[in-house]
Amino acid sequence: MKIKPVKGRPMLHWVGKRPIDTISNYPAQLIDSYNVENPEKEPTYDRFKDGPNLLFHGDNKEILSTLLVQGFRGKIDLIYIDPPFASGADYVRKVALRGKKEDLEAEGHSVIEQTQYTDIWANDNYLQFMYERLILMRELLSDNGSIYVHCDWRMNSYLRLAMDEIFGKSNFLNLVTWRRQIVRGMKTHAEFMPFSSDYIYLYAKDKNNAIWNKIEKVNTISLEEAKRKYKKDDKGFFRTSDRGAYSDESIIKLHQEGRIHVSHGGKLLIKDGKVSVTAGKIAIKYYRETVGNKVIEKTVADNIWDDIPGLGITPQEYLCYPTQKPEALIKRIIKASSDENSIILDCFAGSGTTAAVAEKLGRRWIAADINKGAIQTTIKRLQKLPDMQRGIAHYRVNNYDASTDLERRDIVLKKYGVQTDRQEAFFDGTLDGTLVKIIDLTKALTPLDIQTIKDELENRPEESRNITVFCYGTNSNIQAELKAENRRRAVNKMFVRDIGSEGITTFEPASAEVNFERGGDSVTVTIADYISPTILARMDIDRTIFDEQIDDFRAQIDCVLIDTDYTGEHFKIVESDVPKKKEDFVDGEYTVSLPRPDASVAVKIIDMLGEETVVTEQG
Repeated sequence: MKIKPVKGRPMLHWVGKRPIDTISNYPAQLIDSYNVENPEKEPTYDRFKDGPNLLFHGDNKEILSTLLVQGFRGKIDLIYIDPPFASGADYVRKVALRGKKEDLEAEGHSVIEQTQYTDIWANDNYLQFMYERLILMRELLSDNGSIYVHCDWRMNSYLRLAMDEIFGKSNFLNLVTWRRQIVRGMKTHAEFMPFSSDYIYLYAKDKNNAIWNKIEKVNTISLEEAKRKYKKDDKGFFRTSDRGAYSDESIIKLHQEGRIHVSHGGKLLIKDGKVSVTAGKIAIKYYRETVGNKVIEKTVADNIWDDIPGLGITPQEYLCYPTQKPEALIKRIIKASSDENSIILDCFAGSGTTAAVAEKLGRRWIAADINKGAIQTTIKRLQKLPDMQRGIAHYRVNNYDASTDLERRDIVLKKYGVQTDRQEAFFDGTLDGTLVKIIDLTKALTPLDIQTIKDELENRPEESRNITVFCYGTNSNIQAELKAENRRRAVNKMFVRDIGSEGITTFEPASAEVNFERGGDSVTVTIADYISPTILARMDIDRTIFDEQIDDFRAQIDCVLIDTDYTGEHFKIVESDVPKKKEDFVDGEYTVSLPRPDASVAVKIIDMLGEETVVTEQG
């Protein structure tokens, strides 16, 4: 698929700068769903219109490409992103085992630091990273669409020039300065001046057509401050505004309501429907609401947002997630630049704030993140919302979980666009004029695999095409030998592509013991044991010490999901156990109703690091 060229004249150059002119299709793999009947195996716009909201796990560049290929071009009304700031830091989420407050006595600890993403970049790499993704986002925006890009002082000037080029200088709408914290304490000792604000760039796809709803800014101040800032009469505190284009008729009506103020002690005169003043100027009174000893300021919001504290995330919102933003910030953005039928996109989803707020405001949403911990946090957050209207379909892109070799082979065929031939018995298809052979993807490529291909070619003396070999893992010796051999060959050269090194990965599940006991039209599911090798490794502790000091295996389990009619294709969440408090354990025993006697039941266990294990009655 072709991509339109950037709009503006290049004003910023960096090493390796290159625009995207074409995109590839990356198949989406359906992982699970929540409150959804028969979700699609791959999401398309036509099916999304009446279907669930979408959550993607994977590199957002590939996810954005997938959305474009699947019909979402020009369909997104609002994009908000909070990308890495090039801050030079690793952002870490502290993951604590449930019900365990003190540290373990061994070398490890009950708190595990899980890196969410690494924000360490060279300027050139960062700019190319953002440039490519912003181009794809521009293609997804509707003609009424807008994009908000959250940044700080490190890269904001570079991003402004890049966005001028991509969206056009004429489509720059504003730069919001968000005062995320008040300077106090040690920050007052910062060199020069402390940083207390972030910046949010606002661009439109087309400035003349962009959705815009005026937004209100609310501040609460003390009576003492109100006395300094406002005038006061028998009705309370007020500020004034010039009469502007108000007609004499309107001024007379406002005067009757007691809302006219004349400056410099002047008086309003009314004669024959005309107004004049003895001195000063006519102004309109705008009153402030007084509640107790506080005065409420309500004004149309400008581009200085100092009424939403970044450190003021409510206890109900707080998820211990680094870089989490308050819901009030995202709510203002969504209300300003979207309507009730709009689609909202956030491809740096983090803790899922954009998806959660969009859900509460009744908007359609698409969210994505490359980090598994972010996906886990987002799903849990959304499941706790009281009224989910459309449910969630969760997909992976270019980071697949395949339980059989047939599934892995199908992923390779779709991802790379291999053309299959039913008449071909040995090779799996063709790609760019080469024959394709997909080696057993459960093991690394071996010399025997190469020899098997050579033997087949010996029986095809007329075959002149080269060979593309797909495998999962290889070694440098095989690659070096093939390069040397290819230099000697005129035809049938072999080129190896290791899908593991190209981003396709599979996951080894943790060990879980789950018992299923059927009785009538229900089944009782009991989790008898669970152990995560990943958690043990992160804590630097062996199983013996773990069992001695962690007296309940459920300390490792974050949540439990149950599908009462599991088909093996994807996981449909029918029952969920998501503890509200960090110190609470999952129940571990559940009795659930069956839709029919022969329905297959499956349990998905998600541990504190986001690793998933699915167990069925058949094992």
